[in-house]
Amino acid sequence: MWMKWRQRWYWWMHRSGKGNFYRRSLILVLCITSLPTVIIGYTSYITGRAHIEKEIMRNHDALLQKTIDRMNDNLAQLELAATQWSLDSRMDTRLKDINLKDEYNTTQNLYRFLGVMKGAYPLIDQAQLYLDRQDQPVLISDSEGIIPVSDPQDRDMFHSLTDQKRGVFWQESMPRVNTKAGSTSLALISRLPSVGESYGALILYLDREKLVRMVEEMTTDTKGSSFLMSRDGQILITPTNATDEQAEREAAVRESVKDRTDDIGSYILERKGESYSVAYGQFSRLGTTWKFVTATSLSQLTAPVEFMSNSMLLIGGVGLLLAVLLSWFASKRIYQPIVRLVNVIKDYQPTRDSGGDDLAFIEREWKHLSQESRALEVKLEQAFPALRSAFLLQLVQGHFYSLSEAELRSRMESFGWETESQRFVLLLVQISGLAKEDGRFLESEEQLATFAAANIAQEIVHKRSHHAEVINFQDKTVGVLLSYPMGQTKQQAKDELYLLADDLGRTISSLLKMQTTVCMGRLTSQVHDLPQLLAYLRSAIRYRDLNAKHQVMDLEEMLPDANDSVYYPFTLEKELMQALRLGQNEQSLHLVESFVRELVQQSSNEKILREGAMQVLGSMLHTILESGFNPHKLLKNYDLYEQLNQLREPEQIVRFFQQKVISPYMEGLNNYQDIHMKRLVEQVTERVQQRFMSSDISLEECAEAFNTTTYALSKAFKQINGVNFIDYLILLRMDKAKSLLIDTDLKVNEIAEQIGYQPSYFIRLFRKFENMTPGQFREQRGS
Repeated sequence: MWMKWRQRWYWWMHRSGKGNFYRRSLILVLCITSLPTVIIGYTSYITGRAHIEKEIMRNHDALLQKTIDRMNDNLAQLELAATQWSLDSRMDTRLKDINLKDEYNTTQNLYRFLGVMKGAYPLIDQAQLYLDRQDQPVLISDSEGIIPVSDPQDRDMFHSLTDQKRGVFWQESMPRVNTKAGSTSLALISRLPSVGESYGALILYLDREKLVRMVEEMTTDTKGSSFLMSRDGQILITPTNATDEQAEREAAVRESVKDRTDDIGSYILERKGESYSVAYGQFSRLGTTWKFVTATSLSQLTAPVEFMSNSMLLIGGVGLLLAVLLSWFASKRIYQPIVRLVNVIKDYQPTRDSGGDDLAFIEREWKHLSQESRALEVKLEQAFPALRSAFLLQLVQGHFYSLSEAELRSRMESFGWETESQRFVLLLVQISGLAKEDGRFLESEEQLATFAAANIAQEIVHKRSHHAEVINFQDKTVGVLLSYPMGQTKQQAKDELYLLADDLGRTISSLLKMQTTVCMGRLTSQVHDLPQLLAYLRSAIRYRDLNAKHQVMDLEEMLPDANDSVYYPFTLEKELMQALRLGQNEQSLHLVESFVRELVQQSSNEKILREGAMQVLGSMLHTILESGFNPHKLLKNYDLYEQLNQLREPEQIVRFFQQKVISPYMEGLNNYQDIHMKRLVEQVTERVQQRFMSSDISLEECAEAFNTTTYALSKAFKQINGVNFIDYLILLRMDKAKSLLIDTDLKVNEIAEQIGYQPSYFIRLFRKFENMTPGQFREQRGS
């Protein structure tokens, strides 16, 4: 064998036809290219590992902080929702003594309410309502029904929830009833009620699998681990199918983190010859502190650097030793296109390995890319309706004002709209009547009612027109965008549009039992006009008939009429202001309801109703100010005009005045009368005693001097002193007159003038009180 290699070497050196310069140059080039590879491999290993460790630690800390913030936000939203649910009217104190079996509707409402809770937040696995009853505590679940709590240990545990000082708190190991022994979950507890004597608790069990997936998002490889632990070091959330090696690694990480006092930090942990980047962060929720920990294997992350460095060293050494042999294959360039293609694929997918067969590797990668392409096409097709609706919503709201007409048409065409030789029109559908007692929806279910109306409109529109899209504005209004070809006349398009609007109004009103108004816009050939048309429609729809169940309004036919009279119930307003001044609570509540009802009956127009409500609100605030109260302070600085402007239903406006204006004012007025009127009467009494002989003293003069009304002063004076103001003043003057008649020789006329009376009136008044004239009184006492 050695002789054969020697003969080949001799032939290549002397008989191959190549000169010595060529062969030596080739060997020199190979050596020069190999030595840098060795140097680069060694230096890249030294510097690359340190740089990777530094970058991993930095990125690890940033990713950990984002994960903690996201988890914190999710838990904060859940806490806010639990607080709101606990304040729901379905969770009032009636549940404490109600018979759940007899009250079927109440029990079903509770089931549905608990089901809504579970469906509202993906993190909630189960929502239960615990009622702490002395005879038999029970748990209410939407899936398991009414569960009696019979076990004494379970009773004590659930009863302890109602003794907590916090209204909302976390329970790290909350057991479940009717499950296998030892089954616990992280749960959010909300006492009922949150303040005062508790009669139960709302228990929200968190889905352990989803928490595990949230925690595992920080785990980037099989040798890493992530978990959530409590303040005392107990692991709360960790993968359940961990191997023994993973469990040991997790325990080692937990022991190393448990004694660290920093809220957030990172460090390198050496274990069994491997290095781990450990990052941890601490956060608190409602007094409960948790620590999120994640560990990533540095050895696995730096393995590519070591592999590349060793490869460079090996290639450099082999190239240096086998430079002559490699020259034999210098002409074998036919395989280079395949190598280039393999390298391109590897650059796109660095973790892919050809496995030695480059052609099979290329075929496998081609199939993989084709599958990914098809999967992306399916996802895009599924998301297309949502993208289309979102685009149209932003279009009509004017968010694309910076785009040109051509750009807008191009985008609409990309979503399947035909824009060439088309005219566009916008319908606005508004539903109202949520505040009415006979409606199908609660007043708080505004978005649900709008969603139902949008679905009905979607079904009707798609049956009538292929070029239409329903837009849900989520505020009791629904838009319908339609297009008509230029070849169709305007009147034909208007006729079709009116039939569609009438069908929408009637159907939605009939199915939802609500008032429905459909406002038709004008036809336009410019997409840029749609946001302005929507603004016109929203302004025009305020002129809807408040008494009509369903109506269709045409924006082009709504012209102002100079002969229209404006009605305003001035008499009712005057009676309402007088009732407020007199502190008549029941009368004020009744009058404000009559005022709104009169506006609705006489105007039948939402805009006039709103303007009339604004006018009477200003009058009420003026009356409150005249009564000596600061409206902003008394009414808790509510932005009353802004709140009133948001209301559309007459019933909502009535409740607004009764709850936000009249009731707070009457409460403040009663408190003021109870506390301050006694002091005021004492001051007025002292003033009367000092100046009763003056002819200027009167009820009006005292009311003006102490900045109050004559009615309020007269009423308080009578209530506190037991005698009205005039009688009290007359008694003082009569006592003084009798003293002067006895102790002085003044004439009757002089005495009358001193005490502030005309002589004739004094004599009549004295005779009325004493059954004798002043002269007879003096003679009787003198004798």
